[in-house]
Order: sequence, then structure tokens, then C-alpha cells
Amino acid sequence: MKKKWILVSITVAAVLAYWLLFSGISADELDTFIRGFGPWAPLAYVAAFTVLPAFFFPVAVLALAGGLLFGFWAGAAYTFLGAVLDCTLMFFLARRLGKKQVERMLRSRLGERADRIFSFLEGRRGFLFLVLLRLIPAFPYNLINYAYGLSAMDYKTYILASAIGIIPGTFAFINIGDHMLDLSSPGFWTSLGLMALLLFVTAALGKLLFPNDAKIKINTNGEKNETK
Repeated sequence: MKKKWILVSITVAAVLAYWLLFSGISADELDTFIRGFGPWAPLAYVAAFTVLPAFFFPVAVLALAGGLLFGFWAGAAYTFLGAVLDCTLMFFLARRLGKKQVERMLRSRLGERADRIFSFLEGRRGFLFLVLLRLIPAFPYNLINYAYGLSAMDYKTYILASAIGIIPGTFAFINIGDHMLDLSSPGFWTSLGLMALLLFVTAALGKLLFPNDAKIKINTNGEKNETK
């Protein structure tokens, strides 16, 4: 009972802090906010990337802010670290602390498809599917993070697949953020082209790896719909 009330208190405090500080914030505004930490800005950015996606804050906004803040290489490194920590946080939130609450939330969003999706996340197929999901930082995979925490996949396998999939999308989004201040530059348009290429490659890999499975469409609200 004591553990439950501690978890509820932490959750309420975190939600209030998120609503007061980050709700509706843009990449430019987030950039300004994190710059205010001065030499601690990298730590503040990694902390933000670790925590905010757990509340369904857009990962794309964080990645673009990373490019604006730190440039390509440093931004990519900090973003990768924050993304791995975030994946770890959400995985263990689902598996250790709030399993019943997370499962209830997922079932309310996924409906009768929940059991089938949980089964889909297991084994080699689940590993490959997770790699695909991680390829695009903008992909609303927050529900998937929690779902994998409820699956039978062990943490080492989960974080390996996550790390592999995070790298290409991180580079693509950080590159866009790095050139956002000069929209007429060749580098900006090249980065958009690389993002389009990544989307195409991801779609092609999905059809190649899962040709016989129902397609799962995930909209920007994080809800799932199946199409045959």
C-alpha cells in the first residue's frame, strides 16, 4: 500500500510539472529553455529526453531541439543516450512499478486487439518489429515501449533492438535540427531528402519482414487500427 501511494504521488507530481513546463512547447522554445541551464544544458537535455516521452511528449520536438542546441555529432550522442534511457524507463515502469495501470491503459486504447498485439511482440518477430519502430524518432512508439514492458521479451533483447533502431532516425532528425536556422541551405533540403529515404526504406523493410501479417496503422494520437 505504501509503495502504491508513493508511485501515485510521484506520478501526480510529474504530470503537474510536465503540464506547467512543457505542455505544447515547440522545438525553439525547448531550445531556449534548455540553454538557460548553461554548462548543464547537455544534462538537462538528456534528462528531458529520458522523462518527457513517458508522458507522450513528441519525440520529434526533442530530437529537433537537440540538433538546434548542440549541432550534429554532439546532438546525436545526447539524443541517443536520452532515447536509450527513456526506453529503459518506460520498459521498467510497465514491468515493475505500474504493470496493472499500464496494462489497463493499453487495453483501453487497443481494445480487443491487445492480446494479439502482445503476442506479436514476442520472439524474433517482436525483435525485428521493435527495430522497425525505432527507425523513426517521430514515430509515436510510446505505447509500444509500455507494451514491450508487459511482453515476455527480456530487457537485454529489448534494449539491443531499441539501440539498433534508434541510430538511423536519430541521425536524420538531428541533421534537420542542425540546419533549421537556414531553411534555404542545401544541407536542410538534403536532410529532408534523407528523412524521406528513411521512411521509404522503413516501409519496404516492413513489407519484406512481415508480408503475411495484418498491417498495424498507428496515428499521431498513439491509437492503433488494423487493416487487412
